[in-house]
Amino acid sequence: MYVCICHALNDKQVTKALENGARTPASVFRHYERQVQCGKCVPMMRDMVQSHCANQCPSCPGQAALPEPANAESFPYGIAAE
Repeated sequence: MYVCICHALNDKQVTKALENGARTPASVFRHYERQVQCGKCVPMMRDMVQSHCANQCPSCPGQAALPEPANAESFPYGIAAE
């Protein structure tokens, strides 16, 4: 399933980035040397990050939930990718 239409990133690619240490949507984009464009994929990527880290993978010990970005209320579609 496509997560980011703008860059044709699918769920398997996002999962691979998470397994390689990405912990925010912005770090997923950096993993693939891309930048956020429309931002509509960011909430789904955040959910994927939280699910990945909630399973207590070896690369994220003790990290149950990620904090909301400081400017989350300024962007109704979750464009803040950190």
